[in-house]
Amino acid sequence: MGAEGLGLYGLLTLPHIVVAIVTYWITATVYYFLTAPKLPADVPCMGYGTGWIGGIRNFFAITKSKEWVVTGYYQYNRNDQAFVLPPTLGMPPEIVIPKSQMAWMFDLSDEVASASEPHYDMFNGDWVLLDPIILKDPYHEHVIHKNMIRNLKTLIPGLNDQIPGAIMDVFGTDTESWMKLDVMGSFSKIVPRLSSFLTVGPPLCHNPEFNKAAQALTMDITLMQIMVVLTPKAIQPLAGALLSLRNRYHFGQASRFALPIIKQRIADIQKKDAGHPDYTSWTEPQDFFTWSYRTAQSENRPEEMQPHRLALRTMGVLFASQTTVLTMYDSIINILHAGQQTIRALREESHRILHEEGGHYTPQGLSRMHRLDSAIREAQRKSPIGLTLSTRKIVARNGVTAPNGTHFPYGTLLSCPWMPIAGDETIYDNPGEYDAFRYSRPMEEYAKLSEEERKDVDVLSIKQKALVTTSFEHLQFGHGRHACPGRFLAAHELKIIISYLLLHYDFKPLAEGPKILWVIRYHVPLSVQIETRRRKAVWTLEDE
Repeated sequence: MGAEGLGLYGLLTLPHIVVAIVTYWITATVYYFLTAPKLPADVPCMGYGTGWIGGIRNFFAITKSKEWVVTGYYQYNRNDQAFVLPPTLGMPPEIVIPKSQMAWMFDLSDEVASASEPHYDMFNGDWVLLDPIILKDPYHEHVIHKNMIRNLKTLIPGLNDQIPGAIMDVFGTDTESWMKLDVMGSFSKIVPRLSSFLTVGPPLCHNPEFNKAAQALTMDITLMQIMVVLTPKAIQPLAGALLSLRNRYHFGQASRFALPIIKQRIADIQKKDAGHPDYTSWTEPQDFFTWSYRTAQSENRPEEMQPHRLALRTMGVLFASQTTVLTMYDSIINILHAGQQTIRALREESHRILHEEGGHYTPQGLSRMHRLDSAIREAQRKSPIGLTLSTRKIVARNGVTAPNGTHFPYGTLLSCPWMPIAGDETIYDNPGEYDAFRYSRPMEEYAKLSEEERKDVDVLSIKQKALVTTSFEHLQFGHGRHACPGRFLAAHELKIIISYLLLHYDFKPLAEGPKILWVIRYHVPLSVQIETRRRKAVWTLEDE
């Protein structure tokens, strides 16, 4: 080897390699910011400023976004002005709009302001679910939206059989000794199991190897999201390709069990449609496989009827259901922290309605659990999942102009200030407190009124306080035509789990509410331990 070659070889030391990587990372990041869409000059910017020094400080300020969003909301949004939430790490800048502009934003067509593009960018859609079309065209959301509500009566009875085993496997059956459990870890075992039942149904949902692979893929998707935040834009394709090897492996493991069932389902449906004599009395199962195939069939989408595409869509739905885990975490901790009076009121409601429904959870009965509905919605308000939600990316090449004259160019991200709205004292009394029955109290008061007195009450405004009803002041499920299509089933699932736990388990008082750490723009749940013990008998009114 020549002297020149030896000189180059001598540079390949660990310090030199680290310096090279850091230099490239900084250079690529700076280049990305220089080439990012230019933000409107008339929109004020939060953070440390828009210059070089301010930009660098903004970039590394991973715990300041909450302060910036709250300050921007009270300083600008409350005065009908938008503001810029500056880029931090790999998170792009967002223009946070006031409530007065939300109706305008939600009414924009998908060809002008896309709801799917921000998700595509956030999760590195080229790689995360192995086929870019899954996030480019979230057809699975359309399938859920079209089929979920009308099949609730079919799905809910099955949960009556699934809930006890799923909960007892984690919370135990010991009626003598108290058991310590980590809240997030416990519900991370229960909720995916039930979501699998609701999505793919038996026998696949009972296959531990399928569930393990699906859970691993969910973790892979989360890691991909973290990668997007930490990796410079220029090398995301390479990083995505490497990281997606895990996704491919775990999808392969899950599809080993899912694909044979999907193929058999398609064959069964085709025989049924062809009038095969053996299928005269065959009833197609109501799960995501059937819904996807039938919806694509009716809409002439043959590409969505392919087994591999169906399997990928299924994984997307199972990942989306993971947000239910976080809602369970926030709900159960807030309820237990609220004290025995709140717990007793929830137990009384569950016991009464279950008795009215013959001892089973039904869609009709669950819809009458107003207290529990309110307790969950209040937990969402008290512990918002993100600082901003309902993000839209301007995809019209010429941009779009807001009613106040501000022009948002192509590539701009618009979002809504969910966290500060949820804590706004002009909207809520005592917003810093968890009031479990904040939303159910008006409904219960209305129920006590005479027919004559009810004529003077705006009952629609009362019903709009339900957990699944979205609005500019309740954005946890989004809003508008892109609101979470699975929220109706998720709400029932949450109610059944909490109701069952309160009736069949006792809990020691919880001294603290949810421990929330805000990292960049997201709520990161911290470990919280609860102590529980199975009751010797189901709770009744005579117990207290």
